Amino acid sequence: MSPREVSGRRLSRRAVLRGAVVVAAGALGAACQGSRAPTPAPAAPAAPAATAATTAAGATPRAAVALGRPEKIKVAWTAVTGAQSGVYVAHDMGTWRDLNLDVELVRMGSSSQMAAALRAGELDGGVLDWTLAFQFQAQGGNAREVSAITNRQPFSVMAQPSITQPQDVVGKRWGITRLGSAVHTASLVALDQWGLRGDDVQFLALQEVPAILAALQAGQIDVGVVSPPTNIRAVQAGFRELLDLAEDGPEYPSVGLAIIDRHITENPALVRAYVAGYAAGVARFRKDRDGSIEVLRKYLQLDDQSVLDETYARFTRYLGLPPVLPPAASLERVKEDAIKSDPSVANVAVTDVAEPRFVQELIDDGYFETL
Repeated sequence: MSPREVSGRRLSRRAVLRGAVVVAAGALGAACQGSRAPTPAPAAPAAPAATAATTAAGATPRAAVALGRPEKIKVAWTAVTGAQSGVYVAHDMGTWRDLNLDVELVRMGSSSQMAAALRAGELDGGVLDWTLAFQFQAQGGNAREVSAITNRQPFSVMAQPSITQPQDVVGKRWGITRLGSAVHTASLVALDQWGLRGDDVQFLALQEVPAILAALQAGQIDVGVVSPPTNIRAVQAGFRELLDLAEDGPEYPSVGLAIIDRHITENPALVRAYVAGYAAGVARFRKDRDGSIEVLRKYLQLDDQSVLDETYARFTRYLGLPPVLPPAASLERVKEDAIKSDPSVANVAVTDVAEPRFVQELIDDGYFETL
């Protein structure tokens, strides 16, 4: 399939997110045929915040976080990248299941598709780009970020060998996945670091991160933003790394773990288990190298052992544990950047987008020390 050109002047992230609502149900159906709709949480009485550590005399924090009975939710992962390793491991190695959280993990093509599916009632949560989270709330979104995943941009700007410096990208074809995706956000962050704007390049939507490398190899694009393992493969293929945002970029959060507001207000114990199980997945990822590399092999659909090894090594550094939400100053910068393409974001408070209390409760209860 040839790349689809998208002009920042004609089609904004806001328009893409609004339009995606119309096709959310179809997109999710393609991703998980025969899957069921989110199951409403049982109407169990919510325990007071303090009971996470005091459910029973002598209970360990890990046991106290576990739900009293199994509860089902549907969660989306959104990109072929090591950045979502904690989600892969939490599902496949059972750290959510250990807490009585029965997670159906489904694939969505991007954060923008996932946001539309959340609004349409097709999902309970998943991996959501922070910039999009602000725009989502400005348009009446129904989910908030409750856990950090990566608080820096785990992406590299890769270019054809003939492009040797940032100014060379002006006017060039620049590959992203979709407008409104984490890859698009990373592209804008890189351009801003170089004193450039989105209008200075020609964005081409290629749907998936591996397709960006394929387009570089085919000469269809001049520049693209990709994450591990794709950036590792691109370097091996002879493309030039103009910028590694994870190492040399600004402190700028990339993606977080979101869940719908209904669970936050009606079933906080479920949300606490959701955050705790994800964090346990990150801890298992760090400790079980061989098992985690096999999980990466499955989700990244990759057999190159050297690339898998390097992807694993990078994300043991990039994934935050405890998964503390970004500081307010970082989120304010994300908000200001989002306002440039969607002025209605000015009316959105950081607290409308980020709900840190579940991570804080787990810190206070000593949960992360048990992992």
